Amino acid sequence: MARQVLRAQLLRCETPKDIRRVVATALVHGRATRQHIAALHEPLMRALYRCRNNVDDQAILDTLSGIHSRFKIYDVRFDPQFLMLALKFAARTRSLKGMKKYLKALRQTGLKMTSNVFRAIIAKFSIGHRGLGEIRNGRWNRSELLQVLTGFDDAKHLPPEQQYHLGCYLDRSDWQYLHGWVAVLARCKDADAVWHEWQLWKKSEARMKPKNLASMHKLMTTKLRGDYWFIEQMTFSGGLKEAWRILEESGIKFTSIRKERIKTRLLEGVEYCTIWSDDIRNELIRKYDADLLQIEIALGVRWVPSGEPDDDAQGYHALVEDQEQVLERLGADDWKFEEEDFGYPYEASSPIVPLQERSLHDAVETTPVEPLEVAAKGAA
Repeated sequence: MARQVLRAQLLRCETPKDIRRVVATALVHGRATRQHIAALHEPLMRALYRCRNNVDDQAILDTLSGIHSRFKIYDVRFDPQFLMLALKFAARTRSLKGMKKYLKALRQTGLKMTSNVFRAIIAKFSIGHRGLGEIRNGRWNRSELLQVLTGFDDAKHLPPEQQYHLGCYLDRSDWQYLHGWVAVLARCKDADAVWHEWQLWKKSEARMKPKNLASMHKLMTTKLRGDYWFIEQMTFSGGLKEAWRILEESGIKFTSIRKERIKTRLLEGVEYCTIWSDDIRNELIRKYDADLLQIEIALGVRWVPSGEPDDDAQGYHALVEDQEQVLERLGADDWKFEEEDFGYPYEASSPIVPLQERSLHDAVETTPVEPLEVAAKGAA
């Protein structure tokens, strides 16, 4: 009966305050009730997710931390699913302290992290190129995210078996782990780490003894999937020289790369190309045409051919947009010639400010604010 009452109360919770009240009441009503609330981890987790409609993710993480502390005081088991949930919210809120706390707690339990949870945590770092994950919580600090991935500064002295960063839970033999791991290293622009993973991948069983994949793309194997992914992620890391080396070592043709944005990134470092061909030359010419068109659109002009049948190179640029409007657009704080850089953690020297707050953040200071009394007298 007590468990049913607690479940019903949790179903009504809409705010962290509601959850804290139910948990506190259960903990002070004796050992049996404490065990009931500990067993109701799924209704409690659903209640926490409902709270996202009313509060930000940091409030959810704070609530989880409070529950964790109370359970420890009353000697109540904190279900591992709570730890996984706390890690996801710590990742969402860009909390180095939260990630450190709950990764260490998970390590102390001796439990492994499943590939689904590992991938989910990496996804919560918001490394997607569309930038949707940044709308609610912004971006990670690059140096802090690298600590979460490869080792916390104050724990580097510990032996490997006592380390508790996210890399401790990586299983390189399972592509479901390695896929996200390489992606997040690339988004941190750690080309050396991605290159290290490439060296390990070349010796892996999945590459040495490839298997066919049930994929919509014919002849796709574990080897090709991995090689394509390493080429793509190395370009995102900024290691264009290494990306060309991977392309050469993999034996993949440049024209076989299906994603145009990856081809474009590779061509930005064409000086590192060691497998030159007519196909690459043609792709480079196409890229120059695309770059020129982008410049013309930005400047509000278009190319008008001379009309000579055998001379497409002759002609002139004509204005297609008012130049004052063009200059205003080019001078805007949010204008970028290059593609958006969503999904990349920021450097400590350049904090990310939401677009809607940027004008306020960068506003120029003018005259001192008058005291209310003086302002009132002036108005009179």
